[in-house]
Parts: sequence; C-alpha cells; structure tokens
Amino acid sequence: MLEVKFYDTVDDSLLKFAVIISQSNGKWVFCKHKERDTYEAPGGHREVGEDILETAKRELQEETGAIQFNIKPICVYSVTGKNSVNENGEETFGLLCFAEIREFSGQLDSEMEKVVLMDELPQNWTYPLIQPKLIEKYMQIERQSYSRIQLSAKQTIEYIKNTIKPGMNLLEIRELSEEKLLELGADSFWYWDVGAFVFAGDETCVSVSGKQYVTSDRVIGNNDIITIDLSPQAGNIWGDYARTIIMENGKVVEDIGLIENLEWKSGLQMEEKLHAELLRFATKETTFEKLYYHMNKLIVENGFVNLDFMDNLGHSIVKTKGDRVYIEKGNMTKLGDVKYFTFEPHIAFPDSKYGYKKENIYYFDENGLMEL
Repeated sequence: MLEVKFYDTVDDSLLKFAVIISQSNGKWVFCKHKERDTYEAPGGHREVGEDILETAKRELQEETGAIQFNIKPICVYSVTGKNSVNENGEETFGLLCFAEIREFSGQLDSEMEKVVLMDELPQNWTYPLIQPKLIEKYMQIERQSYSRIQLSAKQTIEYIKNTIKPGMNLLEIRELSEEKLLELGADSFWYWDVGAFVFAGDETCVSVSGKQYVTSDRVIGNNDIITIDLSPQAGNIWGDYARTIIMENGKVVEDIGLIENLEWKSGLQMEEKLHAELLRFATKETTFEKLYYHMNKLIVENGFVNLDFMDNLGHSIVKTKGDRVYIEKGNMTKLGDVKYFTFEPHIAFPDSKYGYKKENIYYFDENGLMEL
C-alpha cells in the first residue's frame, strides 16, 4: 500500500522528483506515454546538480512542449511503499508545483506521445494511488488562497464601515480601502489596477468599466448611500466583493431592518432575496444563460431594473481578465464548468437615482453551491 504525505519543506538534498500540476486556458493538462493508455501529470527525476525548480521547468517543457508558462512551487510530497520507481519502498520526496501554460510548441522532447487538455480529471491514471492525491492537495491549497484574498476584501469592507463618516470624500475612502487590502495580503488589483470602486448618492446608479472609471471627490453626507466594489489580487488569485452601505444620522446602519429610508431598505432587501434565490436555484448543470434569464425575470417582477453596463449579473473568476465568461444571454457554459464565479446584481427602481449592489464569489463542492 502506498502512502502519500505532504510537507511545507524538507532538506533540498532529499528532493528527487518534481511533479507539475498544469492548466491552460482553464483546462487540465495531462500527458499520455507512448507505451501506456493512461494519463499523468508532467514530471520526472532530478538530474545531478540540478536545482529542483529547474527540474520542474525542464520536465514541463519536455513532456508538454510548454514554451510560455508561469510555474510556482506548491509544497513537498512524499511517497512510501514499493512502486514502479521505488523498488525498496522507502519514503521518497518530490516537489509539487503548479504551472499555468500560455503557449505550447507542439513538439515533445520526451517519451510522451501526446498532450491532452481536459475539462475534467482523467479516469485512467498512470499513478492512480499518487497523482489524484497531488491534485486534491493542489485544489485544497488553491481554495485556501482564494479564501484568504476574499477574506481580505470582506475585512476591508468592515474596516471602512467602522471608519467612514460624514465629510469624508470618495477619494479618501478609495485610498483607505486600497491601503487596507494591501495590508491584508493583496499585492495588486486585478481590474484595471483599481482596488476599490467607490460611488455615493446618485453615483450608485453608475455602471462603468474599470478602464473608464474615475473616482469623484464627492463628500459623504449625514444621510447617504455608498457602494464599494473591491478587486484585490495576490499572485494571480482574485478576490471580488461589493457592498452597498447606508449612512443615516451620521452612522452606518448595519441591520437592513433598521434602515429608515424605505427605498434604500427595499433595495438592499432585494439584493438579499436575489442571493438567497441563487443558492436555491443554481446547480452545476445550470447554464450561465439560464441563470441570467431567471434572475432578470425576478428583478423585473419585483419592480427593479438591471443597471449593469454589459447587462450581465456576474462572471467567472479566472487568472486573466480576458478569459472571463459572464452571466449573460447566449452563454451556454454550465456553472459547474468553472471553479468560481461572482454573482453581483446591480439594481435600482426605475427612474430612481439610487442603485444597490451585493457581490460574492460562489463555488460548488459536495454540499452544493457555497459562498467563498
């Protein structure tokens, strides 16, 4: 019986192998050996005097033909027990890496017959007792990374709620938000280098691309409505989180039920209703288009309009802005075919000067649809 373990680090001299979990344009990258009908992640033995990360790069290039890629170490793994590459069964160690491949040469300089891009993990593994566990570990670490960056956005909104006061302008709020995101672990901002989109009053009805966004110097009033949309990034891991905040009598109102302005209360209650309906309605088989029509119908039936400048309700969370797919008509991608997606209805009453937004990231696990 083989046993697979994971470590943060071990002595470099112990690392004999490198395995590279790889993706390209959202698909898994696997190799098929010339003499086998099974699939495996690229990887191989460390050569004498070779840096272990160079081993990973070399094996990736040789076995997949990758010529443009980003690669990073994930953790150390070990295998104990006799197998095809370990006759005595002693514990052996390797470096587990992840690579995002942007371009392939089309030429393989190895024993591999071909490279296959897959939407789902293979059923016929070359190393069925090892590599599925490596994939599982990578996915666990990746989810933790997404959770951390999303948590930084949630904590930033709470920080702003406790900091904001009448007389502050939107430029100050943006600066405070972006500083807090960086303090909490973000290293950059994925949406046009804007970490915090901040709107207030009648600006909350504005829907604009980050490419055109300019923060106004509008001053927060004693009774005001403020929407903040955050886009932190750590490495190529995105967060995406937005909330509309109500200020009454100079203080932020945390409980929607206590909001005195009935229009503002109704707008935020509708946002809650839409997110609750998402959790009830969406399955892995639901297409982005089906969700688009269902939610827009609910928005209209409840007397609201969709304000989004692209007429969508959210998008997939990916590594490159241009790879996003949207909750829009014509998109037949299934929700379960993406790792994460946002739901961010931006709504208003017809002809009102006030808009409302609530954005979360969602994903599916064995229990169904979950908020990140």
